[in-house]
Amino acid sequence: MFLKDKVAIVTGAGQGIGAAIAQAYAREGAKVAVVDMNAKAADEVAADIRLAGGEARGFACNVAERESVSKMATAVAAEWGRVDILVNNAGITRTAMLHKMTPEQWQQVIDVHMNGSFHCLQAVVNGMIERKSGRIINVTSTAGLLGTIGQINYSAAKAAIAGMT
Repeated sequence: MFLKDKVAIVTGAGQGIGAAIAQAYAREGAKVAVVDMNAKAADEVAADIRLAGGEARGFACNVAERESVSKMATAVAAEWGRVDILVNNAGITRTAMLHKMTPEQWQQVIDVHMNGSFHCLQAVVNGMIERKSGRIINVTSTAGLLGTIGQINYSAAKAAIAGMT
């Protein structure tokens, strides 16, 4: 098992790509923090991982809020002692053409994608530096390079994540 006894945080893991990453890491032996805004979805994915023989726990967290991320990272470290891997995958969309996009639609996407990734990075990086070990995977999109019609907010956020990587 490639990730035996490694501790991984996967954000946006209550469904889709994040859930698939969490399940794959667990199959490889990682202890997985299944992180999602939707506590029920996170708990369900974690339960599925445990049923398959893996080790996982669901954590409710709004990555757009620094305090929520700090609490989650502290809880993960308390549960398993450290964080070896961070997968910044959480994301939302608020689709609207530029001339119709509200400031709130812009900010919501920036807060989750860009600021959420930054909050998570800051929450775990010091421990990785101290141990001289760790991996950070930032999930981005070609939308950050090419743009996407009706999603200037998403494209800008994904470009920022590429710049952080």
